[in-house]
Amino acid sequence: MLSTIKTAAILAMAALSIFLAVQLWLVHIPNRSFFPYMQARFMAAPPPDEVAEFVRPFRIITGTGNGFFNISYSGVETARFWEAGLETLNAIMHMGRFSSQTEIGFSYIDSYPVIIFDYAFPMDATIYGQFFGPRAGTFLTAVGLQNFRKVIIRPEIDDFSVTFVCDKYSWEFVMPNLMPAVLQELDIPEPDHRRFVFNTATGGFYPRFDISFVYHPIIVTNPYQNSAGLLHLSFIGGRVEHFFNNPATINQGLSGGVYTFGNVNTVVRYLPLDVIEYTSFRTIGRAPTSFVADFSAAHSFVIADPNMRNEFFLARYERRGRENVFWFDYVVGNFPLILVDSWYTDDGCTDPLRHPIEVVVDQGRVVRYRKIAYNFSVDSSTNVWLALPAEAVRAGFPIRSNLSTAQHLTLQCLEHTP
Repeated sequence: MLSTIKTAAILAMAALSIFLAVQLWLVHIPNRSFFPYMQARFMAAPPPDEVAEFVRPFRIITGTGNGFFNISYSGVETARFWEAGLETLNAIMHMGRFSSQTEIGFSYIDSYPVIIFDYAFPMDATIYGQFFGPRAGTFLTAVGLQNFRKVIIRPEIDDFSVTFVCDKYSWEFVMPNLMPAVLQELDIPEPDHRRFVFNTATGGFYPRFDISFVYHPIIVTNPYQNSAGLLHLSFIGGRVEHFFNNPATINQGLSGGVYTFGNVNTVVRYLPLDVIEYTSFRTIGRAPTSFVADFSAAHSFVIADPNMRNEFFLARYERRGRENVFWFDYVVGNFPLILVDSWYTDDGCTDPLRHPIEVVVDQGRVVRYRKIAYNFSVDSSTNVWLALPAEAVRAGFPIRSNLSTAQHLTLQCLEHTP
């Protein structure tokens, strides 16, 4: 009996020792809990459905047939038009039939109600089809459609169709039993005061305003600056701890205007021209991953960054051997924020950012992540009046002559190109 009691006591003491060691190394020494960092990095948001995130458009355009259109960039994933469009496309993929392939023609866009899903890059038709199930995987490619930039839904009961548009041709599909019920219950609102017109020559949408209009300026904030608006090593260190499995292992230093934080697996740098750069040196697995799985890893990594507050969308991607590179643009106040010029990281930079966010994925692991440090928001409390030349209003889109630098920047944000 005494032997059993001693054994139990020894086991209890061993368990207590392990618990105290964990508390000492992972909680009390860093003076903060280790587990919130794991949560911030890996559990900030559930991993998105791989294909669903990839096939989502970067903007939704709606028109009632009166020549004017609404354009939505914000909240696309929860927009009722996207939800209704998914049901419609699913019906087309499983019950529709191919009608015709023609050269691009947009004469009907101004004359009929339309819902348009617009993509910032050529959408792969194979991946798009896979989203709607195994049977739909080759529905588009079987008729020669390899990629497209627009999906145009015409919710007319007597003439229902879905058209996929690439750079030169359009592929039209129709439903034998008219349009799905979900579209019959969906009302397309009349364009609001920020109305857009379609330019048939370029295939783009441009704002149509009066001689003068008011807009709200953009507020730029840097979450890596302290309350005094200054960069400080310890403050930046607290902002980048989520990149590390164990913040207690971080070494930090400042040299040549570069704030560096790292351990044996990870290095994070705050570069002189306000760019955050993350690099991972962890061992890459040998098992190949799918392209969409790599995109999902990139998308999840951006979402898990607690210092990134803006909506964003996939602007383009590139395959480099076994690596996939993804670039994302921001959405601010229902407008896209696009870099007009390359953003250099420092004076000697030879590889500037061409989009606000860049993510490099190798075999399902993010090995490099760069982003502009700033967050952007709309200052709705301030109104700025902008007077446009009369010829710009008549043309239906801004003419850049005789405009100030500030007006150029504003119109760059407002102008919507293909």
